[in-house]
Amino acid sequence: MMKLIFKLTLANMLHRPLSTFLTMATLAAAVALMSLLIQIREHTAYRLKQDIADVDLVVGAKGSPLQLVLSSLLHIDIPTGNIPLTDAQTIMKHPYVSETLPLALGDSFRRFRVVGTTPNIMEFYDARLASGEIWHEAQQVVIGSSVHKALKMNLGQKFYSSHGLSSSGTNEAQHQHAPYEVIGIMEPTYSILDRLILTSIDSIWLAHGEEAHDTLEEHSEHEDEAHHHEKDILSQPVPDLQSIDPTGLEITALLIRYKSPIAAVHMPRMVNSTPGLQAAAPAIEITRLFDLTTGISETIQAVAIILTVIGGVSIFITVSHSSAAGLYDMALMRAVGASSTFTISQRLLEGLLIAITSAVIGVSLAHLLLLVLHETYAPAAVFGLTGMRLYSTELGLIIGAVLTGAAASLWPALTAYRVDPSILLKRGR
Repeated sequence: MMKLIFKLTLANMLHRPLSTFLTMATLAAAVALMSLLIQIREHTAYRLKQDIADVDLVVGAKGSPLQLVLSSLLHIDIPTGNIPLTDAQTIMKHPYVSETLPLALGDSFRRFRVVGTTPNIMEFYDARLASGEIWHEAQQVVIGSSVHKALKMNLGQKFYSSHGLSSSGTNEAQHQHAPYEVIGIMEPTYSILDRLILTSIDSIWLAHGEEAHDTLEEHSEHEDEAHHHEKDILSQPVPDLQSIDPTGLEITALLIRYKSPIAAVHMPRMVNSTPGLQAAAPAIEITRLFDLTTGISETIQAVAIILTVIGGVSIFITVSHSSAAGLYDMALMRAVGASSTFTISQRLLEGLLIAITSAVIGVSLAHLLLLVLHETYAPAAVFGLTGMRLYSTELGLIIGAVLTGAAASLWPALTAYRVDPSILLKRGR
């Protein structure tokens, strides 16, 4: 019996292809918008929790505080500029500071950012190596698990970086004088480290001009006068940023953890009073970001709700027309023995089929859009929004769409159920 009901229902839907398509398209668009919102919200909340890593303050060049946080913590924006290592050293040695993590940014390799920092970043993010070792010379890198998986990079592989966050390989030869070599691969941390290529800060300096190179060479000669050539320089251990001569050297940002809560009052004020420097509190800037996007989010949600209502009404109209057009046929079936349950089941099934198909198409479209965005837009790739994860909230969204279809088709089904087949047969078509 159910097989017959399904065949008749499918035949009715295909008999009115335009009406069925428009109804599905409307409801699918509503579901797709809601699915996009759910994925962005859920992923953003998760990323913020993982990537902020209890950082209390970010110090960088003057500009937008939000841009500074996004570029230094989430790595989805361009840096605001560089700051002198002299000023950074002063902040590193401040008694209110518990931990610091210097960053040197600006380059990438096939959508993944190359970050100059210190080996302390492993402890900072509670990361471990899956294979290889941490860098101990310039131009050696440790790659995140997502980089390893996406680019099929292995230990010993060499590559050249390019400026910015390019998603193509057209600018990969910008630093041919400073090739990098993979010597370590991290275990998955489910944080921003999975999507980064880590190296020493002096590697970034060596890749960006002779001035930094000359300063490093002078420092190395002070330590060991026997080393005069670049080959010998690259064999030296990574210098301690707090003790080297900072003349002419710069970094991009400094991540800070406070030693005590009172630092939250004094440190930002001290940093902002320094020429060329600004302090940004991640918690404040992320809250500000959410405030800025709340209006857009609410607008999209309102549009999705309106489309859902329109989709529900469309299902109601579609099933009503189908019921009215097929009343005589149903009367004939009732006359030869079909039960009244057969009638109501067919109408309900039509609404449910439209709703289920629309919901599945909508969620699939949302995930496909994010997947395409991840493959073509570098910041989306770094942000890690792949569209490959199905959240439990989305399952609730599908159930909601199905209930909408059931509710919209209930009245037409009850109307068809109440019709007396004998009256229809006497009246004829």
